Amino acid sequence: MENLSYPLNRDLSAAQMVKRIQAFNGVLHAVRFYKNPKVDCGIHLLVKDNIGVRDWPASAGSLALKNLRLPDAFCIEQLRKNSRIDIFGKTHLTELAGFVTSSVLKRGYSELGGFGRNPYGGRFPCGGSSVGSAVAVSAGFCDAALGTETRGSIMIPAMYNGVYGFKPTRGSISRTGIIPLSSSFDAPGVLARNPELLKEVFLSMTGYDSSDPQSFDFSFCSKPFIRSSPRLLFLRNASQVSPALKFLFSRLADLGISVVELETPQIVFDYKEISSSDIKRDMTKFLERYGSASEPKSFRELVEKYRSRPESHRYGMERLEDAWAMPESKEKKLANRNIKKANDFIESLLFKYDADYILSSEYLDWWAIGGGPTIAFPVDLEKTPPGCLMVGTRRNGDLALLSLVKAMSSVRK
Repeated sequence: MENLSYPLNRDLSAAQMVKRIQAFNGVLHAVRFYKNPKVDCGIHLLVKDNIGVRDWPASAGSLALKNLRLPDAFCIEQLRKNSRIDIFGKTHLTELAGFVTSSVLKRGYSELGGFGRNPYGGRFPCGGSSVGSAVAVSAGFCDAALGTETRGSIMIPAMYNGVYGFKPTRGSISRTGIIPLSSSFDAPGVLARNPELLKEVFLSMTGYDSSDPQSFDFSFCSKPFIRSSPRLLFLRNASQVSPALKFLFSRLADLGISVVELETPQIVFDYKEISSSDIKRDMTKFLERYGSASEPKSFRELVEKYRSRPESHRYGMERLEDAWAMPESKEKKLANRNIKKANDFIESLLFKYDADYILSSEYLDWWAIGGGPTIAFPVDLEKTPPGCLMVGTRRNGDLALLSLVKAMSSVRK
């Protein structure tokens, strides 16, 4: 297949984006709905199809929810206040954000949208669950796209498809109006062609929402201290550091940014138990409000609908069955212990090695659990598939992280 990616610093007109959707979406399976974008807007944005947008139904990638009508999510209401941003369509995602089966998660499958396809070649994985958003940005269908992350659903597809992906500090963007997976860990975020787009879209979505227990006003929250000449802790596996990374680190050193290398330490969380307990409660509460005669009104009805249609679980439905069988007991205490465990672990590494940021060439779930900010950063766009880093820091250090990635992007070029 032709490589449909393009340099991340190349601007595309609204007309060019539409032409690319028309030409390639039938192969890539990234976009579910779209309309002609507004030519006078600076940012043409697509939205993951588990986020409420009044113009189109929401599905969470599930045929069982394909006609679910939702009002604008809180973050969409915030975005509409920015006249530069044009919301012109929705993207496919892994079915129920990966909560049906894990057997094809790396291939971004949903019965509604089919398999996503990596623009760098069909033999490469494209990731889940914000697969449509990552593919759409990579293939030139939009300037930026919204995604959500519970455990890797922004970082992994962004890294696979060679785009920037930003999962902000959990609570800085409200989850109200988004089909839930886990109220403990769900977080909206942004995928884009460059860090400047990440920042503008992110700041346009922030704002306190009393309907979301984790929401806070990011503009007034205390920010962690980070040095003007920061120190980076690079976690690596047994493989050698690539020439592109060595070049990046040498250029960063010229800017006074030092890098210390360390073998990746291991830590395990109770993600499956917590998320399985969450989805039963959170999905039922959500569907009781928004379900209808044609859609399930509870998590139990959703599971039963899957069970009644063998063709809907051709790759299995072990995640749904596991969640249904999971007892609901002490899940919030367990979630809080895991969140603290993750943040304490990140803090201990930063303190021990006198670092401000942590870099990894592989996905780490520490920030998805702890709630701190992370960015997927394309390092080597000449490589197929692209070489990417994951960069994270302390909670509320979002703006400093965005600034670092902007600097890293400039020296990479």
